[in-house]
Amino acid sequence: MSCGGSDKNKVNCMECGIRKDSLFKDLDDEEIVLAESHIDLQRQCKPGEYVISEQHQAKSSYILASGCVILGTYLEDGSRQIFQLALPGDVIGFGVNKDNGYFAQAISDVKVCVMSNTSLDNLVKNHSAVAVRLIKNLAKSNSSYQQYLLNLGRKDARQALAYLIMDVTGRLKRQVPGCSLDHSKACFFPLNQEAMADTLGITKVHVSRVISQFKKEGLIECSHKKLKVLNQEKLGEIGNYAASI
Repeated sequence: MSCGGSDKNKVNCMECGIRKDSLFKDLDDEEIVLAESHIDLQRQCKPGEYVISEQHQAKSSYILASGCVILGTYLEDGSRQIFQLALPGDVIGFGVNKDNGYFAQAISDVKVCVMSNTSLDNLVKNHSAVAVRLIKNLAKSNSSYQQYLLNLGRKDARQALAYLIMDVTGRLKRQVPGCSLDHSKACFFPLNQEAMADTLGITKVHVSRVISQFKKEGLIECSHKKLKVLNQEKLGEIGNYAASI
């Protein structure tokens, strides 16, 4: 099911809580107003709804204003491969003008700012300096994401899960307004064990086993959608996380 309601009047980039972590982070106030004028509307999604459906033609780009979205694809055997967790400030489907090879699905209540491909084209044609700055920010983000995938691909299950936990908790504290920067406090953790398994390409049983090991070793505490890293240094060492950021 695709996302439902929308509201043009609620788009206010100047007062947006995630502005400093978004595509617009390097724009001055005048440029922010200009970019905002090219955002068509803000759309709301419930958990399980699709921001982007796989194999449907992309007609817009999306800036995630709040909530969490998983990006992935369904394989021939029906299994799911998740390749990205999008958090507030992240961009989905930027500049795509063909059928999507992936889906983007809300896993919490979500708000996305929608910029149609037509509006994006107008921004590029009429305000090239702003467009170039946005594209540079996007290129930096894509480079970091490629390094992230490379890091995960080189690890065994224990290492990869440690890396994933460190990466997601760190990003949440940076990108989610109100999320504590104190690593000793429990943090909202949007990925359940099935989603973690589909991200790492291992079974849910294997994820459960490794998480149990981490708990026994005093590395983490977790409950329903809450996770606290008890030993950040040790967990980062297992996942070789500090060396990759």
